Amino acid sequence: MAVSVTFWGVRGSIPCCSAEYTEYGGNTSCIQVTLDDKTVIFDAGSGLRMLGNRLVEQKTTDITLLISHTHWDHVCGFPFFTPIFEKKSNIGIYAPFQQSGQSAQEIFSLLMSAPFFPLPLQAIPSVLHFHNFKASDKFSLFDGQIDVQTIPLTHPNGAAGYRLTYKNKSISYISDYEHAPTLSDKLINFIKGSDLMIYDAMYTPEEYKRFPGWGHSTWEQAGLLTQAADIKKTALFHHAPSHTDACMRQIEQQAQAMDARLFAAKENLTLTL
Repeated sequence: MAVSVTFWGVRGSIPCCSAEYTEYGGNTSCIQVTLDDKTVIFDAGSGLRMLGNRLVEQKTTDITLLISHTHWDHVCGFPFFTPIFEKKSNIGIYAPFQQSGQSAQEIFSLLMSAPFFPLPLQAIPSVLHFHNFKASDKFSLFDGQIDVQTIPLTHPNGAAGYRLTYKNKSISYISDYEHAPTLSDKLINFIKGSDLMIYDAMYTPEEYKRFPGWGHSTWEQAGLLTQAADIKKTALFHHAPSHTDACMRQIEQQAQAMDARLFAAKENLTLTL
């Protein structure tokens, strides 16, 4: 059994493309999880474009996208995802019900419509399957081989966290999320014992004081959750666009001084679980 995780986009809010972001990367949220021959992707940020090219090269046709929420930085890569233009592609897209009442298909149709994009969703040659769920629902993928649990996350317009379980491995994806003053028992139970947690650590503890209500968390909270839930490894994720490589190195050093299981996710990094 082989389970690997590759980070194709680790930035939050907006892509960053100057020389100051080359070490940690500037593409927005996109993570590939490979479970033997099965491909699951967390979010469709700008990192999805390069991942799509790789999947076409590898002739991967069965793909599942798990969307945390539909803010721009988590869906902007979808219109440029090469597999959607391949007739053989069979793509499942899962997203939580929107507070606006719109379905996932309606939102992706809007994303790929004039005046934002020249080709409408209806003209895409691949087979797309849209699935809406309530954050807290459970479902399975690939004929029951992968179990998926979801949890509502505190974020403007709402978001969903995910936990994937495949055989004896579990991965928790918690982005975007604003922590409460005290640790959430519900979240601790949700992520407990995960082999890997990917966590929204957009702010430093000092920065967070300036942005209450913006829907993001800190590396310090990641450390507290890691300890409370006995997580094996925690990836700090959704880096602020203001955090250059030099800043990220400092954040990672501070986080690892708190708990050696924490590390800052980097674009193109692959972990084998």
